[in-house]
Amino acid sequence: MKKIINIALCIIVLASCKKDPVLIDKDKYIYDIPAIKLTSDAKVGAYYFNYTATDWNKAHSDTSLVVPAGGKSYNAVTDAAVFPQQLNWADEAGVDYLIFKWNAAATDNSLLSAFASRRTNQNVKMVIGFNTAHLNATNAAPLTGTKLQTMVNEFKTLVTQHISKDYYYKIGGRPVILITPLNLSSSALTSIDYKMVMASLRTEFTALGINPYFIGELSTGWTAPVNFDQTALAAMDAIVLNTWNTPDYDRWYGFYSYVDLSWQNWKTSLDKLNVEYVPCIFPGYNEPSAATQRIIERTEKNYVDYTNVAKRNMGTNQMVIINSWNDFSKGTALEPSKKFTKQFLGITRREFKVQ
Repeated sequence: MKKIINIALCIIVLASCKKDPVLIDKDKYIYDIPAIKLTSDAKVGAYYFNYTATDWNKAHSDTSLVVPAGGKSYNAVTDAAVFPQQLNWADEAGVDYLIFKWNAAATDNSLLSAFASRRTNQNVKMVIGFNTAHLNATNAAPLTGTKLQTMVNEFKTLVTQHISKDYYYKIGGRPVILITPLNLSSSALTSIDYKMVMASLRTEFTALGINPYFIGELSTGWTAPVNFDQTALAAMDAIVLNTWNTPDYDRWYGFYSYVDLSWQNWKTSLDKLNVEYVPCIFPGYNEPSAATQRIIERTEKNYVDYTNVAKRNMGTNQMVIINSWNDFSKGTALEPSKKFTKQFLGITRREFKVQ
């Protein structure tokens, strides 16, 4: 009897050592990110924010080194010393272009002009991020007819003023233009037919002798590609999702592997549409005003892991975008700061440029 009991206990112990078939193996979604060594330079961009007094009045976890001792802010348009210093730093980091959001505001044009007039011998160039919000497209008044012609005319002006210039960033002779947002709200699903709009734009650019490289921007992260309008995605040359912070504990705990899995899905899905996926990363995330968002600590290991996730998921042109160059309110700024000095410039160059 005792022998039978011992055998039974052994069976129970062995059974308890087996994996529960219902549970998911955590190694499938939480894993170390391998180091990736590039054999050719990546094309590195960064979002540039035109900080106003309202932005500087937000809570910040750090401050730019451009800010004078004892100061709290800078203005890139009115202070002639800001852009030259920032562009030198961008060169130091191997940043190829800065993305300037354009929404037909006078301040948008002033920022572009300031960049153009104060850039001297630096290598970093300009990319325009065209925001369609000012066109006020709705389901009742979609982006067609007069509104579409306004968009075309705005682009013709931007071509004359900036896109045709040597300081504008190009890939294989094609000027890079970002279009945002592709993710329309549920109440405006038919306000912009991107297949039609982009075809019209390409026709107009062709008449000007220009073949643009359009990056469509989704102002979100984590949502799977199947949830978006596939014709809108297919109308672009590339797609970027610009926001990857999270309030979710699981995503925060396994952040880099979770991002990697999401980006694998995006890259695979876009490859089928012959559209390039552009990873978007940040050095760290700490937004004091967003208490529900989890902090992604700014450490060398974390940032290197993120760069390697990007390198694993870049497309043919090896593009990557950093969000951001100077958004200090979210703690994502690559720009040298009083807390981190120029540390992350060096890491960026080391990881994305062949040494």
